[in-house]
Amino acid sequence: MSPLGKEQINLEFPFLKHTNQKYQTTMGNEMLVYHPTVTQLVKFLDTTAGREKVLRLLQYLSRFIAGNRHSLLAKHIQLEFTMVRKLLRFLKPLNHLQLATKFLHATEGDNGDLIVKYANVVKNLSFAIYLSLDQINLFRLLKLIPVTPFSGKKVPRWANMFWLYALLSGIVMDLRKIQLTDARLKSLLFKTVEDGAAQDKVAEKAEVKKVAKERFAAVRRLVWDSVDSFIVLNNLSYLSSRDDAVGIAGVITSLFGLQDLWQAASTSK
Repeated sequence: MSPLGKEQINLEFPFLKHTNQKYQTTMGNEMLVYHPTVTQLVKFLDTTAGREKVLRLLQYLSRFIAGNRHSLLAKHIQLEFTMVRKLLRFLKPLNHLQLATKFLHATEGDNGDLIVKYANVVKNLSFAIYLSLDQINLFRLLKLIPVTPFSGKKVPRWANMFWLYALLSGIVMDLRKIQLTDARLKSLLFKTVEDGAAQDKVAEKAEVKKVAKERFAAVRRLVWDSVDSFIVLNNLSYLSSRDDAVGIAGVITSLFGLQDLWQAASTSK
């Protein structure tokens, strides 16, 4: 139909033009709702871990603003986010107890290395104790238990101490993984192929790529654990950094966590 014919129909039947525009708008909205990125976002926010990491980012962002701008409102919002995060982590110590048991009995892969194996066990046990003590903090904030020197001072300090133990164990494990992957990379890069077969070269190239990826993950995790250690050292008053610096550190590690969970949501079916 010619453009003139379409204009004539629209003039004679204006409701058809309105219906067509409404249909196009509806189709556009549906395309937006079912866009892969939106679908991935729904999967991400549908998990407790995803929501908790978003709240962690907002908590430390509020801490940065509170420290940088001396904002009482931001400080109050930070405390609210902290409370909600503690609720979302209720019974989470069980996850780390299971992981500690799993790594204790693991005999293959990196867990075959005793340093990696037992560092992983100590890390998860420490996280389990830290999160268990944090539940006492939650009960205190909810006023389910009285505020005493034990619940108000000792328990929060012990919780931070076990968080620090978990992070230090993680740093030991990260350094060991970097050492192991470096040794494997050197072995692969300087290895000579006796038969010179093309398929062997392809296999070696794939293995080098895999080990390099593992090394990058270990270095990234080392940075992550180190920055988190900076936070907890300030919580324990071993360091006396400005609150906005601690807030920025929390934002950085929160983004690391969000990145991992986002990638997990993209690969999940």
